[in-house]
Amino acid sequence: MLKEKGGPMTTHAIASPGRPRRSFADFYRSSGYSQFPQEHRTHVWSQLHGFVVSQQPHDFTDIASTDWVLGLPLKAACPTRFNYGDGWKQRPRSRGDFLLVPPGTEVRYEIAGPTRLMVLTWSGGLLTDLDDELFANEEAALRPLIGHYFKNNVLEAACRSLWIELARTDDASRLFLDSAVTHLAGSLLRCAARHRERSTYRRIEVRRVLAYIEDNLETDLSLTELSALAGLSLFHFAREFQAQVGVSPYRFIQQRRTQRCLRLMETKDLPIEEIARRSGFASIRSMRGQIRRHAGGGTMP
Repeated sequence: MLKEKGGPMTTHAIASPGRPRRSFADFYRSSGYSQFPQEHRTHVWSQLHGFVVSQQPHDFTDIASTDWVLGLPLKAACPTRFNYGDGWKQRPRSRGDFLLVPPGTEVRYEIAGPTRLMVLTWSGGLLTDLDDELFANEEAALRPLIGHYFKNNVLEAACRSLWIELARTDDASRLFLDSAVTHLAGSLLRCAARHRERSTYRRIEVRRVLAYIEDNLETDLSLTELSALAGLSLFHFAREFQAQVGVSPYRFIQQRRTQRCLRLMETKDLPIEEIARRSGFASIRSMRGQIRRHAGGGTMP
């Protein structure tokens, strides 16, 4: 469990499998979150609900409610873990790091420091009612945004505008709210499309890198060279490669070199020095070491 330096983490059991599903706002006001200062806003002309809450360190589980839940940290700088049911994900959460939760999804959180959070909720089906073509399947349309943090300045501005309009009661507020909801939906959809395109692009670029490695195993391949080929920073390339291939770039290259040298030993009548050179090893000694590690220590000629 994450701890904040200088104070214990509040722990409270919230979810109960036997309880009927309900709105997220009702849950928030009647659960362990009720101990935190919060301001809720609704409007007679809108199906959206908003609230701002000042949280302290906690370990809570959010129920599988009937609503979409969009959380925007207004102030945060602490270690955070969350689990949508597919394993824990951990990284510091900072101001502007959105998190989107679809209806019917239980989420476990471990928050290690104080956080001020704006939350907007709306019932499942609202976006489909807004545009039944673009949001024929709401979760599929927004899937690239679900399960990880993302930032978007336009979406943040839309959320702040909605929060302001939810507090107004003049005749014009209905028009402004309708416009703000449409803006929110469009911003989410565009943001999801960009994340989907970026993910597809990275998959394509990693495949290009794999082909390049195979064609250039005998050369001195560097992480800088491969990341430039993929069009990513060193950090993002290493992370994306590991996620898609299952091992680090260095380990993958060593595995492919070992496999090549073993194949050459079996099919080519070549001097051992030439096999090492064609496989990209700096010396016979380094090749032998890799064979022992990756191929169980087979004998060398």
